[in-house]
Amino acid sequence: MSTALLCLPDEASTQRVRTILPPTDYPPRLAPVPASFVEFGGQLYFAVNDEAGRGALWKSDGTEAGTVAVKEFPVTEGSFIPSVRGLTALPSLLFFQAADADHGSELWVSDGTSGGTRVLKDLTPGVEGSSLSHLTGLENRLVFFRDEVDPESSSSRAELWSSDGTEAGTVRVRDFATGTEVSNLAGRLGGALLFFVRDTSGTALWRTDGTAGGTVRLMRLDAGPDSAYASELRISGELAFFSLREPTNDTEVWKTDGTAAGTVRLKTYGPSRGVRLLDMLGSYLYLTTTSYSTQYMVLNRLPVAGGDSTSIFTFPNPYASQGEAFPYVDAVSVAPQGTKIFFSIYIGSSGPAPRDTQLWVTDGTASGTTLLRQPLSLSDEYGSPVYAVSDNLAFFSAFEQESAGIEPWVTDGTPGGTRRLEDIHPVNSSYPRDFFRMGARVFFSAFDETQAGQLWSTTLRDACVAPVRE
Repeated sequence: MSTALLCLPDEASTQRVRTILPPTDYPPRLAPVPASFVEFGGQLYFAVNDEAGRGALWKSDGTEAGTVAVKEFPVTEGSFIPSVRGLTALPSLLFFQAADADHGSELWVSDGTSGGTRVLKDLTPGVEGSSLSHLTGLENRLVFFRDEVDPESSSSRAELWSSDGTEAGTVRVRDFATGTEVSNLAGRLGGALLFFVRDTSGTALWRTDGTAGGTVRLMRLDAGPDSAYASELRISGELAFFSLREPTNDTEVWKTDGTAAGTVRLKTYGPSRGVRLLDMLGSYLYLTTTSYSTQYMVLNRLPVAGGDSTSIFTFPNPYASQGEAFPYVDAVSVAPQGTKIFFSIYIGSSGPAPRDTQLWVTDGTASGTTLLRQPLSLSDEYGSPVYAVSDNLAFFSAFEQESAGIEPWVTDGTPGGTRRLEDIHPVNSSYPRDFFRMGARVFFSAFDETQAGQLWSTTLRDACVAPVRE
């Protein structure tokens, strides 16, 4: 009996796709890079914004010849710096935000061709531009928020919009009153977008399907002008989990299936501990709690059906007795099969840079909670990404003092199967970013010997076969 597993990719399968950006004077960790990767029409689409203020929409089929600019946005005069961002793919249309001289920063739409790429609607007429967020595809419609600012009073209000890809079909769905705060946390659950609204009456969970009738308040979560605020949101399959931080510093952990009846508080943790949600494995939500007094972090599992949490594993902290050394979870990535969670832990210090950074994996058991690599990035200006593509394959970045600096790494979920992918910039660090799988390739950005951030990829090798003992 055997189980097919992905092999660890190697240096031979890792290469620069194309030189896109010119050399930069920026430090490598702050240099412009290809970003905002999405798959659309079987190709990779991404944004390129250089330090001079030029922006462009690019696409790639993974080859140098097939990596080309779709639409370029030259430097424009005005008070804004143009940039392409927020790429969001629907089945037949690609939406993004970009700036030009006539409209400022507005919503654009593309069919994937240069001629089919156009500004969708000038939501803020003239060159002033619009502040947009939470671009989310819901089947064949895009929903997003527009922040409207009154320059005289400096007050703002949020508007919910929806678009079918036409100017006439780009409409405001709801106008939230001035003084109402729409949280920066939002996420798609099924065919709806979940978001949080906080006003003088309290904090509430909302959902929208992109229509006025389908935009509703699911539940008021806390009452009063000094109500709790949403601090985390994690979408996991058919459920969403979120946490509320109370004015008392208690942390409430909730679940929702997108209905009022299915929105339930699971547990409240006291003010002596910091809480971070990881993800759901099986019938449990996994999270960490960290004592503010002892500075030790504990892995817990919380039954999704209800009940008390159980402590699974206490993470070591050799700095706990040395003053400020609070550990916290930074990046989290659950394997698509849903049986392992890869995550990074940072141990803080009295300064901006952490004392230590570590990559861990858990299958929800104490014996299956394993330290894979330390340190990752020790910079306070660059955090190591974590990106799982399968139960036995995850990409991240790590630091080597005497040789490679910060470079892309890969792991099969075991310490022995954790290694550097390639030394992309031998005389510096490549600071990899934005790992993204499309088909048999994982794309990412890295600073290389061209002295600029470029598009790189690695090819996932044919399935390995590992024996399973019975």
